Formats: sequence, structure tokens, C-alpha cells
Amino acid sequence: MENVKAVVLAAGEGTRMKSRLIKLAHTLDSQALINFPVNTCLKSGIKEVIVVVGHQADKVKSILGEGYTYVFQDKRLGTGDALKRTTPLWKDFKGELVVLPGDAPFVTPSTIVKLVNYHRENKLAATVLTALLISPGSYGRIIRNGHKQIKKIVESKEASPEEIEIREVNSGIYCFDTQKLLPLLSYIKCNNIKGEYYLTDIIKLLNERKLKVHALLADDPDVVLGINTPEELKRAWKILKKKKRNKFSQEMAEWKR
Repeated sequence: MENVKAVVLAAGEGTRMKSRLIKLAHTLDSQALINFPVNTCLKSGIKEVIVVVGHQADKVKSILGEGYTYVFQDKRLGTGDALKRTTPLWKDFKGELVVLPGDAPFVTPSTIVKLVNYHRENKLAATVLTALLISPGSYGRIIRNGHKQIKKIVESKEASPEEIEIREVNSGIYCFDTQKLLPLLSYIKCNNIKGEYYLTDIIKLLNERKLKVHALLADDPDVVLGINTPEELKRAWKILKKKKRNKFSQEMAEWKR
């Protein structure tokens, strides 16, 4: 894809993994977790990938190697702060910026292409990839204001009783118009329970300025699944094995035709 840059957020400590090894260095199907979103960006046709590193930055760099631009986040102050630190690399860039978490093993290149194309076709300020989950758990809830327009994203810990019942959740994967995003990053405030700057606050800021923000519902709800604990890593292995079996069965069925 032309005129697209990507930012992969990989600075977190991942303390819930209860391991001395950084979360993103843990493996799934013989690959470190950080490899999945980075490789997905490259396979989708994005030529420039920026990786925000922090905790065990050298480990992440050694896994990925050269060919990427690394930005260091010395204090982990949230996703909004992480993205803000990358702005010198794209402030003069007039195109799309795709932002992904470092622990997104199930997002596919075709999903990224679909996200960018949808964003462009509808001339949006931002597009959020979302999914419907039976048990949304701790994922941020999507608050819509109309059929496709998103009003805001509410973190589960800060959701009202009505909001917590919403099943549509944030994947943490976004496509932004860089020039509409840039002036708003400085307006994100640290006024939440965790004491962090949430990138999700950008959605509300865009709405306040009457700019178009849509939700694109993913065909496969697994794209939102991140990995934060050993249990979630085990779950990811099971999902991956099931996907491989299904793919093999489909290929065999087509071969027999």
C-alpha cells in the first residue's frame, strides 16, 4: 500500500505474564509475539514500520533486527504518550497512519488492507477496528453515535453499568488521517484511574471537532485478542491450532473439487 505508515506499540512491561522475559518475546508457533503485528504490516504492503520500545528495548530490537525505526518511551505513560513520541517521524506526512498493539497475533494483512481502504473510501479522520465478543471482559467498549460513527471508547474500568453491557469492543488497531490526528495528541489528558494518557481519548476529541470516526467491525473476532497472561498465551495456542486445522480442511476440500 502506498502512502501508509505503521506504528507498533511495544513498550509495555507485561507484568501479568509473571516472567522476567518481556511479554512480546514469548513465542507463539515458534515466533515472538512482536513478530506478528510487524510482519502483518509488511505483508499488507506497508513499507515503513515504526516500533515504540521501552521495557527491555534491546531485546525487542534483537528480535526484529534492522529495517525498522525505533522510538524509545522511557516512562510508560500509556498509548497516547507512546504515539505522541513518534510524531517527529510523520508530522509532515500526509497519508494514513496505522497503529497496532505489539501483542496482536491474529490480525491479518487482508484485515489491514480492508481497514485502510475503508478509511480512504469514506474519507475519515479515524477508523477503529472493532469486534463483537460474547464475553467482552476488560476490553474497551465502543460507544456509537449513529450507525457507523463512534462517539467515544470507554475503558472497562471506567464504564458505567450500561456501558459495560456493550459487546462491541476496541481492538486497539486504528487507521488515522495523520494531519487530523497530529494537532490533537497534545490535548490528551492524564485524568483516568491508571494515570496514563489513553490513545482512545483521541476518538472523543475528533468527535468534538465534528470529524468523522467510524467503527469497522472485523469479520473474525479473534483479531482483538491480545496476550497479557500465561493463560491467554495458552488460549492463543489453541486458537492458532484450530485456525490451522480449518485452513487445512478448506485446502483439502478445494483440492478434491
